Parts: sequence; C-alpha cells; structure tokens
Amino acid sequence: MHSRILKSAMILACMIGLSACETMNLPQVALPEVFSGNAGHKVALADGLEFTLPAAPWDEDETIDVVQQVEATWNNQTQSGTTTFQGRINIQSDRAQIVLIDDLGRRAVEIDWTAQEIVIQNANWLPQEFDTKRLLADIVMTYWPLDAVEDALPDNMSVHEGFGERTIRLDDTGRKYATIEHPIKDVWQGQAILENQQFNYRIKINSIRTGN
Repeated sequence: MHSRILKSAMILACMIGLSACETMNLPQVALPEVFSGNAGHKVALADGLEFTLPAAPWDEDETIDVVQQVEATWNNQTQSGTTTFQGRINIQSDRAQIVLIDDLGRRAVEIDWTAQEIVIQNANWLPQEFDTKRLLADIVMTYWPLDAVEDALPDNMSVHEGFGERTIRLDDTGRKYATIEHPIKDVWQGQAILENQQFNYRIKINSIRTGN
C-alpha cells in the first residue's frame, strides 16, 4: 500500500510540474534548434566518435510514457556539481518527446524527435556546455534495445550487456566509455544509473510508468 501511495504521489508531483510548465509564459526559452536529415541524427560523443541515433525513434510496438526524477553529477578538470530535474518521456513508433523541468518548475529542455528531424529547445539560462544531443544519446544507450545501441555506436566502439548492466567500450584501447545499470524486469520502471568514465559524469534516473 505504501509503495502504491508513493508511486501515485510521485506521478502527481511530476505531472503537476510538467503541466504547469506547458501553460506558463516562459520568456527564457531560446529559439529551437532543428536538426534535419541524416546529419541531424549524429551525436558527437568525443573527438572522432559519432553516435548515430536510430532513423525512426522507436522500433517497438509498445508505447512508452514515464515520469522521471533525474540527478546529474559531474566532476571534471574545470568544475564539479550536482543538479536535479523532473522529466517526462513519451515514445511512440513515429515520435519521441522528452521534457525536463528544474526544481523551480522552469522548463529546461524540450526534445521532439521524429524520423524527419530532431527539434531541441533549451532554456537560455542553461550553461552553454549543456549538450542536449549528448543527453539524448545517453537516454538511448540506457533504455533502447541492445541491437539499436549496437547499430548506433561507431565501428570502434562496442556494447556488452550482462545481468542488468551494459558496458560501452572503446575498442582500440579497451577502456570503458560508460557503464549503465538498469532494472532487469522492466527498464522503464525503477532506477537506472549511467556513469560516463570518458567525461567523469553520472546520471541517476528513477522512472515510473504513468499507465499502470
């Protein structure tokens, strides 16, 4: 009973926050970036490493609709910190839509991904270093089926999946690029953690399906 109440409360809180962002006047949202064609589906992971997002956002029959609590932590040569967001992801065969809002209820990121183009709208208060396409690649690495991730990686990178864990490596050195832990039974229900060893950041995501 307690878990059902907690789940309902989390869904309600996220839905209220996301709905409020959709109806507020948000002058701090920058003009959208539109990435069209094959080049628009390329994401630079590092120098010489390109991740090719699937041409069609979703190749499964199941429709995905989840709310999420996201915590990102980073520690590199120039800065370190932690930030949290609430998220909503809706995925159908022809479209994936992702919205992130911050703890103040401000819309931070909106992604609208179709086979034709990817439209990204970031709030202008986000730091310039925030790479939304990299975030989208991280989401695909974490949640998409293994074969989709294999196809998306460049030839000199590989992914291996074990019991609730994925490891992405640089084949020329054998070094880990990222490790991912995710729920075994239902990847969209529960906690997933992506740790990027290449750039020393960590994303922890707690997901709850809205349809159950």
